[in-house]
Amino acid sequence: MVNTGRLFIIGVSILIGFLAYTSQIFIFWDFLGGLNVHCLTVLIPFNISVILIYWNYYLTCTTDPGRVPKDWYPKENQEDVEIKRTTHSPRYCRTCSAYKPPRSHHCRTCKRCVLKMDHHCPWTNNCVGYFNYGHFIRFVFWVDVACIYHFTLMIKRTMRLIEDISYVRYDIEPSTLEIVFLILNYAAVIPVLFSVGMLSMYHFYCMWTNTTTIENWEKDKVATMVRRGKIKEVKNIRANLGDNPILWCWPQEIKGTGLSFPISKDAGTTDESDMDMDYIV
Repeated sequence: MVNTGRLFIIGVSILIGFLAYTSQIFIFWDFLGGLNVHCLTVLIPFNISVILIYWNYYLTCTTDPGRVPKDWYPKENQEDVEIKRTTHSPRYCRTCSAYKPPRSHHCRTCKRCVLKMDHHCPWTNNCVGYFNYGHFIRFVFWVDVACIYHFTLMIKRTMRLIEDISYVRYDIEPSTLEIVFLILNYAAVIPVLFSVGMLSMYHFYCMWTNTTTIENWEKDKVATMVRRGKIKEVKNIRANLGDNPILWCWPQEIKGTGLSFPISKDAGTTDESDMDMDYIV
């Protein structure tokens, strides 16, 4: 049976490579004058961003988002334990036959509970959770950077073509191959830039407000506390991207266990009406 998740990964990898290298080989290289200082100054940053896309994509696909330890059990004095309104007991996953730590959820695709699960991403064939959310954020960020860079160069090349046509410069007429790849690159980069741009803006907002995609859907006690700022992941961005802002765009491992999260002093004021049944994805 064909693994559709792997097909998605292959497709994404090919698309990245197509945009990155057909544009340089068939469009940008001659446009920038071939091998010279100006060409290298323009293309080296572009290629660095492409390398960082592949690196962070690989880490997002291969890093385990977080597993619940088999012997994990909610402690009585643990402030952030989620209590179900119906049973007045800690959240329990019937499928895994185990208790669920705060902000964790069961993924039907991965068939296990994931720590601080955000969503299951078919494009990475993996869940996005506590330990790989930072890699995912960096991946979409560098896709944005590379696509904007790529699109800007495409616009400049197009403007030069229009200028050459206007002045009837037949001696520097573009090749048919360049025109074909120019059209193909436009057809590919515009949807990618729009879709990934919207996705990244949403997740930048989630990271800034310390929420996950699931927590924006559900209405249980902890999700409500998160939205109201009563559960605080100290220094939200640093919790996902690392302590050193200089290295935020550089791949690095996330610290912590993903099993508990600090709660502010007024967390106990959450309304009973805000509690709801457990949500399983």
